[in-house]
Amino acid sequence: RLARVPYFLRSSDFVVQFQQNQKSQAKLALVKYTFLLIVASHLLACSWCFLAFVQAGNFGDGLLERNNWILFWYNNNYEEGMINPIGEGQNLDRYILSMFWSIQTITSIGYGNISPFTRLEWWFGSIFMLLSGVLWAYIIGSLVGVAAALQVENELHRNRIDEVNVMISQFAKSDPTKANYACEQEMYDTDIFAKRLKNFIHSQKLTHKLSATNDMSGSFPVINSLSPEMQRVSCFMLVREHLELVPYLSSRFLSMHERSRVAKECMVLDFPPGETIRMSEDDSSIGRGIFVMIRGTAFAAHGSVKSFSQRRKKAFVITVGHVFGAGEVLLSEGNVQSEGRIEVISFTRVLFIPRRAVLAALERNQKAWKDCARWKYLLATTSHLNGNDKAT
Repeated sequence: RLARVPYFLRSSDFVVQFQQNQKSQAKLALVKYTFLLIVASHLLACSWCFLAFVQAGNFGDGLLERNNWILFWYNNNYEEGMINPIGEGQNLDRYILSMFWSIQTITSIGYGNISPFTRLEWWFGSIFMLLSGVLWAYIIGSLVGVAAALQVENELHRNRIDEVNVMISQFAKSDPTKANYACEQEMYDTDIFAKRLKNFIHSQKLTHKLSATNDMSGSFPVINSLSPEMQRVSCFMLVREHLELVPYLSSRFLSMHERSRVAKECMVLDFPPGETIRMSEDDSSIGRGIFVMIRGTAFAAHGSVKSFSQRRKKAFVITVGHVFGAGEVLLSEGNVQSEGRIEVISFTRVLFIPRRAVLAALERNQKAWKDCARWKYLLATTSHLNGNDKAT
């Protein structure tokens, strides 16, 4: 019956549901192996105590009249006021003594203060030690795997830091005389940029992003192993609340299936302080799209900003929950208002919705265009005429 217990546990709906609801399978495994060790120690302790009972015939005076391991321990270790395993009412003391022997046998500590005495006990003790050695090796191997899984985030971070250090070691030394402007000298200075790189990697660790890529499958590699439909739904679940902030991509106008297609195209991007993000179609920019702020603070400005005075006049602050570019992304190429820039103040994470995904969603759903998006389009078109550069 005991051998069938693992089968019933694995097939139990309650156990399966409990396992699926745990956020960390590594921590669940740690609990599992700790429980296994406790149960195994209990069973071995009961078996060892029962062996003394079989030889003595009872737990009373028989323990003092017939040879057994309890009598051997009692004659060599017992003193008044100590633990006393003799007597029908001393079940707890006998269990403690047996459990102590069981744990030191399983863990191979072996203090030697509790040991076999009769031939039968030596035989059973040898068998118990063999089984305990196998069990302990299994538990140790499993716990090593659990410990490694619990440290996987730190290990990935250390690997990324090592990769960055190798890359930095290959950087050419800065030559201040070849910088055209002071800002160029600071941006392309080897030491300054190396420090920015390390700070950026450290900030990503604090926000639990250790992926080398920015798309959804890069942030959550398990997505690649799912079916196409489950991939779309998973991406949608990850960014649902952020898509809801863009009016014409919200649940008011698009179905879940339509929004899941948009979500599949989204990217999660991180930016360090001091970085400038330009939105245009040239090769040096990130491209056109909608930015939804997930973390951090930045200055943003619509249109072409070429001078410091223009930047001060047009820029405004965006922070968590703000949407930038929801109207401008709808403008045609070449329109001055279709461009924009974001200057990062603190470590910033954004959800980037590419223009192609937005246009594809509106093409499939004309109601979203007619009832909402076209008004955003008109507002973005006329905002520079009215002096309102904060249109989204």
